[in-house]
Amino acid sequence: MSKDYEYLSDSELDKLIEDVEKEGLVNAPDDFMSEVLNNIEDFSEHQKIASVENHRPANRNILDYSIYCMKVFGSIAAAILIMVMVPFIKGVERIPDKEEVVAQTTVTPREEIVSRRYVRSREEVLNETDKTDGPAFIDDIENWFSSFISR
Repeated sequence: MSKDYEYLSDSELDKLIEDVEKEGLVNAPDDFMSEVLNNIEDFSEHQKIASVENHRPANRNILDYSIYCMKVFGSIAAAILIMVMVPFIKGVERIPDKEEVVAQTTVTPREEIVSRRYVRSREEVLNETDKTDGPAFIDDIENWFSSFISR
């Protein structure tokens, strides 16, 4: 073995592999499982003792819990007070429900909006393109963009 890192050399590793292939795996001792379980129990007991020693005193926990309970109680009391007081505040109108809002809302149909504006037919647009260099709607688009940019 190498003394610096305590790794097996290549020849030692090859010998170990050959030995394992010839003899098979080594079985664990019979009491190995019980020793491991005992060590785990000892470790868990030690952890419980250490964690109990590191805890805050019981009085501090009771004080923290009492403060938490007071905060919750105050929040609930404020919520109840707001629920009771809001309907009696002067100047607040009744809030309409969904049905009232929908009944008062008017929606203009698409056909009505389109009928308000003159729409050229396909033939008019095509005839216009024959007379000029290009279609007139391109000029309309350019004018719209230039007015949009100048704002």
